[in-house]
Amino acid sequence: MIKKFNKLDNNKKIPIVITVSVILLTIIIVYTFFRNSESGYKSIKVDTNKELVYTLKETRDDVFYIKVPYININGSTIKSINEDIDSYLSEFIDTKMKISTYEYNINGKVLSLAIKTVDYYNEDMPIVYFKTYNINLDTLELVSDEELLNAYDINFNDVNNAMEKQFKYWYKELKKEKYLTEEECDYECFLEYRGVEDYMDNISYYIDEGKLVVFKPFSFYSVYKEEDYFKEDDFKFIISN
Repeated sequence: MIKKFNKLDNNKKIPIVITVSVILLTIIIVYTFFRNSESGYKSIKVDTNKELVYTLKETRDDVFYIKVPYININGSTIKSINEDIDSYLSEFIDTKMKISTYEYNINGKVLSLAIKTVDYYNEDMPIVYFKTYNINLDTLELVSDEELLNAYDINFNDVNNAMEKQFKYWYKELKKEKYLTEEECDYECFLEYRGVEDYMDNISYYIDEGKLVVFKPFSFYSVYKEEDYFKEDDFKFIISN
């Protein structure tokens, strides 16, 4: 067997070498891309050896965990935001039956951070929370909702309409999939089970890979057992590409 391996002809060796080279090159490109995406912000970092956002502290057991993010940027406004994050998550961190994580995205000059928390205290109907921050990396100030909407040339009415369209689509699909009928539960009934009185209540804006999205908490659960239809990403409404 050793002799046969050593006699592997060049025609077989070349594809292996090429494959390995492509894999290594891909790893280098991806690594370089992610390094460079933050490399231009060293001058504003508190700790230049860490990412713009990293996990400051974490508590966990076998199932539940809380991750507290820290925005690694100098400035009085950023300091206040970090204090707000710590205060917000402090009510969760010493309690059980909760999961809190976060994601962040750099889009041009805007850093967007989203904190996502699920309270499983009522196992039959978990409650979801979202909190977002959008920071201008030039001014190191928060970007207002109005400024975000203006940047995408849309208004609050456009956001409301986009969300209404999505909820109506879900209602139509649930009827199509025979989870419920209009006689059993009309659209207003459907919204009531979702816990939605106003499409714009408790929404949080976030920029995800250049797209303006809205996080909107609502309930997956009702007597019609449609929780299997919904997915975690359904909390994220794409408003503008």
